[in-house]
Amino acid sequence: MTPMSATRLAALLAESPRAFNEHRAAHPDEPIVLAGAELSGCNLAGADLRGANLFEANLSWSILDGVNFDGADLRRSWLEGCRLARARFDDARMDHVNLRSCKLQGATFRRATLRWATFQHADLRDAVFDEANLRRVVFCDADLTGATMRNATLAEADFRWATYQLDAIESDLSGACIR
Repeated sequence: MTPMSATRLAALLAESPRAFNEHRAAHPDEPIVLAGAELSGCNLAGADLRGANLFEANLSWSILDGVNFDGADLRRSWLEGCRLARARFDDARMDHVNLRSCKLQGATFRRATLRWATFQHADLRDAVFDEANLRRVVFCDADLTGATMRNATLAEADFRWATYQLDAIESDLSGACIR
């Protein structure tokens, strides 16, 4: 069977995350390639995007609550202004991703690679960044209340004007910008 084209996959996802998830379940070996997809302003809550290729995809201002992005490639993607409560990004590749002004309460980023990512003015309350690579990540004006960063790499991360609890970080902060 021929895999569904990226255009058709994106259209199915935008039309109905439930139908998209059913398609994934029926075709478990089919790669999900949505690189460069234009999905801004969509309601994709609950979509299963595990392992998907979303390189340079535009998901800005979308509703993505509870989406599973585990192991996905989100490098250089735009997620600015998204609702991502309880979304999962464990083991995802997210270098240079734009997550400005996102609502990410309870999201997980375990072992994710987020070098040069931007979380400026994001709501990251109770987020989990355990063992994540956060080198040069911008957290300016972000709310990290209750967030954990156990054994995360934070070299040159920027926490200026962010709200956080130092005892929850549990990582080496040498080289991080904290004011």
